Amino acid sequence: MKLIKLAIISFIVLFVIITAIGLLLPATVRVTRNITIHATQDTLYHYISDVKYWKLWMEGAKSGTVTFISKKTAGAGTKALIGNQRVDITKATKKEVVTVWQNSNERYQTGIFQLVEDSTTGSTNLNWYFEQKLNWYPWERISAIANDKIIGPGMEQSLDNLKAIFEGVK
Repeated sequence: MKLIKLAIISFIVLFVIITAIGLLLPATVRVTRNITIHATQDTLYHYISDVKYWKLWMEGAKSGTVTFISKKTAGAGTKALIGNQRVDITKATKKEVVTVWQNSNERYQTGIFQLVEDSTTGSTNLNWYFEQKLNWYPWERISAIANDKIIGPGMEQSLDNLKAIFEGVK
């Protein structure tokens, strides 16, 4: 009986400690990648706001199947399935395209593309980031530390693919 009581108390104390550590971690995680592409903002906007062009440059879309849920393929209101992830474009302006990604586990991430044109060089700076709001669960917050290592390389490769379309450089 003493051994069972010790095990229960140890489990509760361990859970409280792990939860306290988890609460010290941020509730929002952001993975950001940035690239400058020699193309106008308008041209780049079409490749970002139109999901049918994603197959040309975005890593998940290149290798997976893209199925449209909505009749639209571009701009706000576009809904598509890319592999096992649902993507909704919620906002699309010349300077910013906002997407919401939902995976098969019902977890959501917001993906934002920001376009800033440099008229002196004729290039556009593309800032792409994913933002995820986390629950208080310690395992969720601790596992989110690895988001940069998991999502980042695919984002970098996708941006390099997009740059290669316009500049012919791989």
